[in-house]
Amino acid sequence: MSLDAIFFGGIGAISECADLDRTAWNGAFRAQGLDWDWNWDTYQSLVSTRDARSPVQRFAARRGETTNVDAVERTQARLFAAMLAEGLPLRPGVADVIRMAARRGLKLGLVSRSATEPVRAMLKATARARGGVGFAVAILRDDLTHLPPHPEAYQLALAQLGVEPMAALAIVDTPAAAQAAAAAGIPTLGFPGVLARSGGVGVPGRGGEVMVLSPADIDAAWRRSLRPAAE
Repeated sequence: MSLDAIFFGGIGAISECADLDRTAWNGAFRAQGLDWDWNWDTYQSLVSTRDARSPVQRFAARRGETTNVDAVERTQARLFAAMLAEGLPLRPGVADVIRMAARRGLKLGLVSRSATEPVRAMLKATARARGGVGFAVAILRDDLTHLPPHPEAYQLALAQLGVEPMAALAIVDTPAAAQAAAAAGIPTLGFPGVLARSGGVGVPGRGGEVMVLSPADIDAAWRRSLRPAAE
């Protein structure tokens, strides 16, 4: 069996954008007339959970309030997209892995809980850093009935690419993404960003965990993930 596809399990696995995301949420609250303000600790606790509900739903329930969740999320997506469009660097080693995938003819996929608008903006903002290499498939929030940690997103990505689970590797930056990929039978490499690290949360993928990506890490993680299946 060969490695045929690499999935990035969220836009945070490609570029560090958690603080922009938090800022966009607070802007959306103001625009919707809410007196909410998420500091870093509140934001981290809401978005790092494996609970598939919207963080807006969870925060409203925590406060015993109701709000128009869809309107807040649409506003946040627009604000987040505008911020991302101003430019965004790739996380360490991501460019090397993307170039390696292009050289070897590996299929690239993006699986994200984010809405279409900010993902499109992120891809545009990082196009030059990625050397123009695109993704063969992108499964986003609007494509899903169940959000991660449910495996639906990865199952759809595998089906669209025509790739078997064990012929892929998911690079995951959150526990929810790791759980979703594992539930779909896909080997994983943990690549925790500032959001996971600040909460003291690791992302122990089945193939290990790294702070900087490299092509060697990808191959080693995939091989390590195959061992339990072979034993």
